[in-house]
Amino acid sequence: MSHVSFYRKYRPKAFEEVIGQERVTRTLQNAIAGGRTVHAYLFCGHRGTGKTTTARILAKALNCERGPTATPCNQCAICRAIDGGASLDVIEIDAASNRGIDEIRDLRERVKLMPVEGRHKVYIIDEAHMLTAEAANALLKTLEEPPGHAVFVLVTTEPHRLPSTITSRTQRFEFHRISLAAIVARLRSVAASEGISAEDAALQLIARNADGALRDAESVLDQLTAFCQGRVTREDVLAVLGLVEEEVAEQVTEAVIAGDAAACLALADRVITAGRDIRQIFRGLVEYFRDLLIVAVVADPQEIVETSEDRLEVLRAQAARLSPGALLQKIRILTAAEAEARFATQARVVLEMALLKLCRPDMDPSIEGLAARLEALEARLGRSEQPVAGPSRTPAGRRPEPPPGGASEAGGLLQGAEAAVQTMAAATPTAETVGRTAPAATPTAETVGRTLGAVPSGGETLGPPADDQTAPDIELVRARWPRLREEVKRRAKVVHAFLLESRPQAVQRGELVLAVRYQFHLESLHEPENRKVVEAALATVLGTPLRLRLVLGEAAVPASTVQEEPGADALVEEAVRRFGNPVQEVRRLD
Repeated sequence: MSHVSFYRKYRPKAFEEVIGQERVTRTLQNAIAGGRTVHAYLFCGHRGTGKTTTARILAKALNCERGPTATPCNQCAICRAIDGGASLDVIEIDAASNRGIDEIRDLRERVKLMPVEGRHKVYIIDEAHMLTAEAANALLKTLEEPPGHAVFVLVTTEPHRLPSTITSRTQRFEFHRISLAAIVARLRSVAASEGISAEDAALQLIARNADGALRDAESVLDQLTAFCQGRVTREDVLAVLGLVEEEVAEQVTEAVIAGDAAACLALADRVITAGRDIRQIFRGLVEYFRDLLIVAVVADPQEIVETSEDRLEVLRAQAARLSPGALLQKIRILTAAEAEARFATQARVVLEMALLKLCRPDMDPSIEGLAARLEALEARLGRSEQPVAGPSRTPAGRRPEPPPGGASEAGGLLQGAEAAVQTMAAATPTAETVGRTAPAATPTAETVGRTLGAVPSGGETLGPPADDQTAPDIELVRARWPRLREEVKRRAKVVHAFLLESRPQAVQRGELVLAVRYQFHLESLHEPENRKVVEAALATVLGTPLRLRLVLGEAAVPASTVQEEPGADALVEEAVRRFGNPVQEVRRLD
């Protein structure tokens, strides 16, 4: 065969030629120069980053006629034999096809033989994670105490699949993804050596698609030279790889920001008609929104997002119009749809549904969709960073009943929050009404806190007990009971222990009827100092002073004395109290 693939033709032959792994190569060179090489190494990391190549260079460095040397000569018979794969002292084993215990037994017998030409017999076990459990156990003893002339190099992309008994007997070297700039520089060098003319934009696109694997980038360049028969352009790369143009991802993002679902579907139709693979479309969109998220969160994104300055400016402008929470939601939608499209019979429908969810988050029935609706309410009020203060009661016609369960409870909370926000918006004076009405007292933070039940009316002073008109609803007390117990625990851990087996039964005549399971706990809570702790915590959490009345058992209060089932007021109060950070709360309910 006359033609040799670029990744084989330009395979590094010395440690200095390995791209992007300076930490690994420097450590190996220093170990060889200082006579501190060991009998077993583990080379692991991303594909196409030089693991097997480095193992071969290590074999040459140990067996070179001028060595052991950190810089093999590549001229002697041993170096040439290793480069050509003809050396009897360098044995490469594919563990994917030689993974059984019989192959390892054969290796254990052959490892005792002395080298034929060099000083060491080097065993390179590629895809080492494919060894069966029995084969790995059979290798243990040999790997721990091999003959002095034997060196093992285990190469894998999935080191977590190797047993710890194997990895603990090796020196581990991590091979990292190669940077975009390093891959572009290498491609430019290969193109110059081959007399190929290539646009920088094309090389950038090849490197970005390689995802840190230099071998993949060199293979694509080799394929493009056969396709183009001349200058390699950006359009050629897009056509060969089936990638989505950067402009398409940018236009989709603009349509998503504007909420223009029709434009998104039109763009999808254009790209699919052009023959682009739907999975590549998903991949391009996920990468673009990931870059947007990094730009929105990181102060100096250039260290993480490898891109040009012009593209970075576009990303900054778009990221400023989307919150990080919204970007997270859109990435979740895209990644879930990408996984679904792999096995869907109608992948195009999956793509179109995902684009609709991106443009119209309110159409998404998931928890993220509910969170998006809450964010929209915040945006309309312009109070995204402040808790919303609203009336404690809603109209009689709006009494949402929160069904049990995660998403159902979140939906009830959302409806209560919307009712509270709409009531507050209706009560908010406009510029016209302000001029016609007398100035009203501006509510302070303390007043708002008392309205929502977040702070007591006056420090630890309980004040007069609440009557039946101002007393909190029993459902509200039960909803805040975990928080009350935490408050009691902060004040007195012993009293908190007495409350663990208790349940609020009713609120009547300014008293909280609390059913206690055990007589000992009831008597302990009757003590004045313990009662005072609980009543102070009640005032802090509920914002209304209540006396404590203790009863024994779970059903000590007749049903006729218990208040009616909760209306919308308790739900709205709880929703409004949480509305300062609605997304987090809704996800907690999930």
